[in-house]
Amino acid sequence: MSISRTINITCPSCGTQQDVRLYDAINVETEPELKNALMHNQLNRVHCADCNADFRVDLPMLYNDPKNNILIHWIPENEQSSREAILEEFDRSLEEMNEMVPEDIELPQVRLVLSRVELVELIYLIEAGLNQRVVEYVKYSIYSRNMEKVDPRKYRLLLNVQDSTKDELCFVMQDAGTNDLGSILRYGRAAYQSMSELYDENPDEFIDMFPGPYISARSLLLEDDLDV
Repeated sequence: MSISRTINITCPSCGTQQDVRLYDAINVETEPELKNALMHNQLNRVHCADCNADFRVDLPMLYNDPKNNILIHWIPENEQSSREAILEEFDRSLEEMNEMVPEDIELPQVRLVLSRVELVELIYLIEAGLNQRVVEYVKYSIYSRNMEKVDPRKYRLLLNVQDSTKDELCFVMQDAGTNDLGSILRYGRAAYQSMSELYDENPDEFIDMFPGPYISARSLLLEDDLDV
């Protein structure tokens, strides 16, 4: 079931207040139109009745995909909620939830993302049948080998599933400050397949590196940088 509520929103352009319906959770199996709105950047979007300004309201949201047995929590990272604070609070909440659930009940996979673009990337990745940990390992390798060009403090690496081919995975660099998209980097799919086979044989190394629920090569590198 999807969950929504009515909130009084102030237009950032003209200051007009109006009541709008925003979603806290969407079930893409029962209401696929909400997924379509999310993927086209129309979910939780507001059109000001006074000045016609169009803007998106980012608030914590749960993406429920029963078909793929996954729950994705989107908790926006911003000036009020830092990445470190979000991860710490989410880990605590997840631990409390796991303690409350009987051992004989199988829980869905739980993932955490900190931006809409990470959410959309993960949805495409899951539906393409790609292994998220292996993809993030690939990103980690790209960052590590091209640190001057692809500095994780300045850029996000996003997998573009739609423009990837049977021979190559397509990654796009996104400026972490402006969110502008930039250079394209390509990675051989054969190399990805080899890593996937290694994961199938022994997933422990990948899980130790990216234990989750927030699986992010950039986050790992930023943590390493802070520890230096």
